[in-house]
Amino acid sequence: MPFSYKNDHQIYRSDYQAPHFKVHNYELTITLDPTQTQIAGKFELQFNDTCQAPFEIKLHGSNELVLTQIFIDEKPLDPSEYIFDNNHLVLILSQKNNVIEIINTIDPSSNTALSGIYLSNEMFFSDCEPQGFRNITYFFDRPDVMTNYRVKLIADKKYPVLLSNGNLIEEGEYSQTAHYAIWEDPFFKPTYLFAIVAGDLEYIEDTHIRPDGKPVRLRVYADKKDIHRCQFSLDSLKKAMKWDEERFNLVCDLDYYNLVAVDDFNSGAMENKGLNLFNTSCILATPETATDNEFNFVEAVVGHEYFHNWTGNRITCQDWFNLSLKEGLTVFREQEFISQEQHPGIRRIEDVNFLRTYQFPYDQGPLSHAVRPDAVGSIENIYTTTTYEKGAEIIRLYQTILGKEGFDKGFQRYIKEFDGMAATVDDFYQAMKSENPRLFDSFPLWYSQRGTPILKAATHYDADKKELRLSLKQSLYDPISKALQNPMPIPVKYALFSQKGEILLEETFTLTTHEQCLVFHNIEELPVISLLRDFSAPVVLDYDYSLAELKTLIAYETDYFAKWEALQNLVIKVVFSQELSKTQMAHLIADAFEPLFEFAYQDPAFCALLLTFADDGYYLGLMETENILSLRHTREKIETHIATRFKEEWLKLYHDFQDDHVDSRAIKNIALQFLSFLPECQALITEQYKTATNMTDISWALKYAVWQDIPQKEAMIQDYYEKYQDYSTLIDRWFGLQERNPHLTMETLDKIVNHPGFNRQNPNRARAIVGAIGRNRYALAKIGTPLYQWIANEILIIDAINSVTAARLITPFTKLARLPNPLQTEVTAIINGMMKAPNISNNLFDQLKRILQ
Repeated sequence: MPFSYKNDHQIYRSDYQAPHFKVHNYELTITLDPTQTQIAGKFELQFNDTCQAPFEIKLHGSNELVLTQIFIDEKPLDPSEYIFDNNHLVLILSQKNNVIEIINTIDPSSNTALSGIYLSNEMFFSDCEPQGFRNITYFFDRPDVMTNYRVKLIADKKYPVLLSNGNLIEEGEYSQTAHYAIWEDPFFKPTYLFAIVAGDLEYIEDTHIRPDGKPVRLRVYADKKDIHRCQFSLDSLKKAMKWDEERFNLVCDLDYYNLVAVDDFNSGAMENKGLNLFNTSCILATPETATDNEFNFVEAVVGHEYFHNWTGNRITCQDWFNLSLKEGLTVFREQEFISQEQHPGIRRIEDVNFLRTYQFPYDQGPLSHAVRPDAVGSIENIYTTTTYEKGAEIIRLYQTILGKEGFDKGFQRYIKEFDGMAATVDDFYQAMKSENPRLFDSFPLWYSQRGTPILKAATHYDADKKELRLSLKQSLYDPISKALQNPMPIPVKYALFSQKGEILLEETFTLTTHEQCLVFHNIEELPVISLLRDFSAPVVLDYDYSLAELKTLIAYETDYFAKWEALQNLVIKVVFSQELSKTQMAHLIADAFEPLFEFAYQDPAFCALLLTFADDGYYLGLMETENILSLRHTREKIETHIATRFKEEWLKLYHDFQDDHVDSRAIKNIALQFLSFLPECQALITEQYKTATNMTDISWALKYAVWQDIPQKEAMIQDYYEKYQDYSTLIDRWFGLQERNPHLTMETLDKIVNHPGFNRQNPNRARAIVGAIGRNRYALAKIGTPLYQWIANEILIIDAINSVTAARLITPFTKLARLPNPLQTEVTAIINGMMKAPNISNNLFDQLKRILQ
């Protein structure tokens, strides 16, 4: 056999070889049956002129497939004429042009991994990214093999809806008990974008009119119980289509565009061409069942999947190492869309906060990888915040360095040159470079070097010369090898403020070497500098602001991110001070909060964000060794002091912002958060829970009841379950809220796990319970080894059901090197025990191995 495999089970980017053939006219006939679905596939295969007979190909498959028959140019093959290689099918062909037909069967009912075609609530769905098509039939399951599809679905009439990619060509009766539908996708696509849906679904519909006047029929499909929660996602789709036309001149290229809500789904959503599938948690939203944040999330996810129509579908990635070409670019496009639809300043802060809370620690941990890695142990393990969120920040760097006009020119060239192709991040860079020759040659290092750069800044003011010197120094040490890496272009947006808060100048400078110095002349007084405005680069800024400087920026900064960041830096500077007592810390932070109460009446939503402390994980990331117990004690003292000192101000905000508006709810519920620390005000929690008419207010009240352990919490928990037990997404929230409770005990945990609603087979429910516990850093530190062992046991059980979900639940173990002893030693033993488990998946084993390296 000519195929070789590395004995360490790693997949290497350097091994990539372009396909030596082309595929045309893929016709699939899928006869759906819960246990015996038949797949009949037929396609034309043409080898390149450089190839010589005999011609050898490998068609990817899996142990889910039962082969029935193979035909080459209508001639059936004898089993001796083909070879199986690790479930893949190897064919030796004598002709340059061939028509290949393969018939096989699969059992969707046994597909608990939810990869390929599977059943969910007695309906058929599919998920093929990244390598699920090989669980459907034998074919070239790689992103750079693209062809046109014509799909005929045949099913019992009890599955009235039959959907696939592209445009509906024909539908009708197949027999007395069965019917069919034929869908054709006129655009070439790889296998991971293939999709089917069959079931008893209802829909709502609308029409989008393209600039040329032609209509696109839009539908959102969901289970009957959920269809009334789909209007917002349909409206969001129309907004996204209009935005893409206006911002990038990209138009929907299909006559049909369908969204489908699925209860059991491994990811948030999937951009299959013209048939986007959504986890129900990412598409269903009404005020009674979704919070304001969830509305924002649904709008973002719907936009994201539609934007993939061009950045991911029309132009896909050459291989999975280049995944960020489609995902980072599309996350950036999603962020640009949402910043227009929602509060732009708040959205930027939320994106940065997510990046720093989740991606920055990942970047410095044992699973760190470059945005385009050179090797992976499992393709599924490239789907990380590094690929998505950091990848989006790199795309934003292009726009920051080149300006919006320069970025748009490069983007349009990329679309024009690579439409219909499988491309790489290098191709995107070259398109940008072609339209913007000044683009730095070192820019691609952002894709090849792992870790988060440190940007160290220092200033010196010479009053006699009226001169300010700003020195900038970047360093990036590989988190695994510890080697110093090469400097990358880092755009630094900055502003100088006078002591009275006047802006003296606003500029952007791109640091391209390890160290550079800027000199500003004719500066009449010592200025206050604001660095990294709008979070102009994904770096950690190391600059020693004084408390006075931070207070100036909090008061006068006009950049939303920089204003918010100044307050965050003040909190960090105080909390991590070695000289201050906890009482002094509380007073200093409260002093910074005091001017913000009046600001709440100018911009309540942004003020709510200013008054919100960062997630514990962000603060823990600043510690050499995590000490959550000490941090939590300090935090509670500060929050209680702020609640007590400003009791009347909080009460005024709470009562003044009772109108039914998202901004009002934001500031009102922050006020309730602080008031929940005061026993005399906790009645507001139960009152809000009882009288609320929207899920935002209900969820905030229930959270504070649980987290403050008020006497009425058990009754509220039970009441919530009884009201919403028929809504799976709301019960996921209910489980997650209890699992992230700081007061969690093993006894409480056992009670929750034994609840009849607990279901390990549903990825959402597994994440809501096991995933939420893994993010409960306080409970992990307080309970220690027994809780880590419980999580390990659950992950192994889930791994046998769905390895993709299991591998994404290991977050608490990635903090191993930062745990204190003896806990670190005990958790290491737990990880070793997991790796010795029989039949552990490659996905999970690869992640655990890297943690221990």
